[in-house]
Order: sequence, then C-alpha cells, then structure tokens
Amino acid sequence: MNINQDSHWEKIAGKLHGELSAQEEIEFSELMAERSYLSEFEKAQKIKEDLYKTGPATDHGRIESWSNIDKGIRFYQLRWFRTTLKYAAVILFAFLAGNYYRSAPENDQSLHFSEIHVPFGQMSQLTLSDGTKVWLNSGTTLRYPDRFGDASRSVIVKGEAFFKVAKNPAKPFTVNSTNFKVEVLGTSFNFSAYKEDSYASVTLVEGKVAVQDSMGKQIAQLRPGQMATRENGSGVLDIRVVKTASYAAWTEGKIMFDDERLDQIAYKLERWFNVEISFADEQLKSKRFTGTILKNKPVDQIMQALQLLSPIKFEHKINATGKDKITIYKRT
Repeated sequence: MNINQDSHWEKIAGKLHGELSAQEEIEFSELMAERSYLSEFEKAQKIKEDLYKTGPATDHGRIESWSNIDKGIRFYQLRWFRTTLKYAAVILFAFLAGNYYRSAPENDQSLHFSEIHVPFGQMSQLTLSDGTKVWLNSGTTLRYPDRFGDASRSVIVKGEAFFKVAKNPAKPFTVNSTNFKVEVLGTSFNFSAYKEDSYASVTLVEGKVAVQDSMGKQIAQLRPGQMATRENGSGVLDIRVVKTASYAAWTEGKIMFDDERLDQIAYKLERWFNVEISFADEQLKSKRFTGTILKNKPVDQIMQALQLLSPIKFEHKINATGKDKITIYKRT
C-alpha cells in the first residue's frame, strides 16, 4: 500500500480524537492491516494516554506540564518519534488543541463533536444538550459536543451567535474564539468573532460574564448593558455601555443601527443578503445612519430606503454564477 506520510499521520491523529468520517474509518482500517502502521498507532495511543495523565495546563503550571509531557516521551525513547518528528507533531497538536478547550480533563472518552455552518444570507437556531439556546447569524460556524462532559460546557464560534445559557453553577459555559473567551453560568449575551473582522466582541443582555484572553486569563467582567470589544492584533480591550437591543435584534430578523457608519452597515448587509457591496467614493463610508432593517425585505428595498435618507445612489448587478454586486455612489 502506497500511503502518503502526511496522510497516514493525519488519519492516526483523527482516529485518536474521534474525528474520522465514515470513509476515513474504512481507509484507517486498511492502513492498520500493515504491521508497521499498526505499531505506530499503538505507540501513538500510549503517548496520548500519558499526555492525558498530565492534566490541563494552567497559567502557573504550563512549563511544568510541558516538562511532564517531555519526560514521558523521553522515557519511551521512541526512535520513530525522533526520526519522524514533523509527523508526530500532528498527534501532539491534536491533543493540545483538544485539551485547550477543556477546563478540566474528561474521563469520558466517548464525547463526539458536531459542527454546523450557516451560509451567508441565512440564519439558524438550535438547542444544545444542556438546554442552552443558540442563534447563529449568517456566515457563522459553531462546533459543539453532542453532549457535555462532567466538568465543563464548551463550544467554539467563528462568526456571530446569541446565547441563552441554561443555568448550571457546577458546570460553567465557555464560548471560545481565536483569541477571545467568555465564561458564564447562566445568562444571555451576543458573541461576535468573524475572521474577516479586526475585532471580537461580547454584549451582555442579562446575567454576568467573565471575559478571558485565549489562555483563559480573566481580563474583565461585564454587567448587563455593557459591550466588550477586543482588537485582534493589539489585544486592546474596550468596554462601553450600549443599547443591547441593537445587538440582539438580528435573532428576530432585524438589523438595528444607532448612529452607525455606512461601511459597517454594508458589512452586515453583505452577510445577511449574501452580496458584495463596494463604494465608488470612499468618503461615503463615514456617513452615519440610525434606523432598523427587516431581513425579510429585498436588499434593493433596503438600499432604496438608505437612498432616501442620504445623498447616495446605488447600482445592483445580478450575478447568475456568484454573489450579486452592489455599488454605492454619491448622488449629485
């Protein structure tokens, strides 16, 4: 069997963490028919078992935890690990990435994760196994376990989601993004972390949330009516009082904006209606508007409303093979 080296390590790592598709499970079984690959998989299993014994790395114990991992590897003196280090890193990365989103080690190895992606121009709503209700905005991906473990409740969001978290004081609920985390016990809040945005934000409607950095260190606590925004590059955190209705309205099919720049409104329209919006005049981006947009209205009708409120006009070009394109001009 001629197996690409990167491919066989990816399948081993995927098997260890329960992430193989049905087709990949078949390919993995064929791979294990060869003694050399079976031996590597058994050694990889042993490494994973020892890694779990080290527990999660806390802020004050990360160096010590890595030392435990390193000693475990050295103890077995695995020649195959040293000579194929770049492939074995797949296993270590997969373990550390999985452990990163757990606040404590789970003894139950049967957790299975699902992922839901909402295309641009659509919305979705679901209820998690603990009773937490989640609304997903356009262009959002949510990764969540089919059921939560004994120690924590944790999900990963790329995009924008509104949560009504089921209360459980013994199991905090954590929402994770690339460099921003929110931990709660039971509350309602809006979470936004689109990859194309330069920031991530959380807006608290009711309850209390702890805002954390990507390493789990608390950097702020919010009260109802507050919004925390963190710049992706600098990590600068800004907390201000906002009208929370504006940040929860999209769950009811509305976009509300209060003295908001036209370019920010355009970003929201692009996601909601799956279109591309450009400006013929850069100065138009700074124009500000206050109002409410209904999602069930055609995008042309919304643009016409904006056109009545300001000195702009627009051109809508239909694209049969991709996104429609809207260009905003200065009205003379």
